[in-house]
Amino acid sequence: MGQDKLNFDRPEEEIIAEAKERGYESYVKPLPWLKVGEFVTIGDHPCKVTEITTGKGGKHGKLGYNKCFAGLDVFTGEKRETHSYEYYSISVPFVEFKEYLIINLTFEGALTLMDEQTSEQRDDVLLPDGELGAQIREAFNSDDIVVTAARACRREAIVKFRPFNVEPILRLADRYDIQMCVVVLNCHSYFE
Repeated sequence: MGQDKLNFDRPEEEIIAEAKERGYESYVKPLPWLKVGEFVTIGDHPCKVTEITTGKGGKHGKLGYNKCFAGLDVFTGEKRETHSYEYYSISVPFVEFKEYLIINLTFEGALTLMDEQTSEQRDDVLLPDGELGAQIREAFNSDDIVVTAARACRREAIVKFRPFNVEPILRLADRYDIQMCVVVLNCHSYFE
């Protein structure tokens, strides 16, 4: 990972800021700082920690306490496990989730996505394989779909989806200006 001399006497926020500044995909965190719900790298897979167990290690107690971690893979949802010793550190990946509206879905599984906040389009993400991909394809054929893409460890993939909800836009239009509603609905119908 190339992280040289990270000082754990500093607050975790400073360690995170330094790792991001250096362009790292992850940072090192002492095991005692780790909590359920945080992300770790288990066997090169970014995972969300679901369980931490502690047991005594070594016949003579030399190795301290043994920590076992269970987590769900961010991309596949598979359960993964690892163990380490209390005084070790673990790699914590930077995981980002972003929502996109699906504008187009080809037969081959290529997606055209639009960022809901910036309206920027991209077409470099593929439909996931398996059941999730089949569900997205079926839902897209009948409704507008918003997908959530996860990015971690130099990988990006669609991890979930939901129907696009136009109701909040309509409520805002009623509150502020009815013309906004017409513009948004025209743009929305353009993509159908």
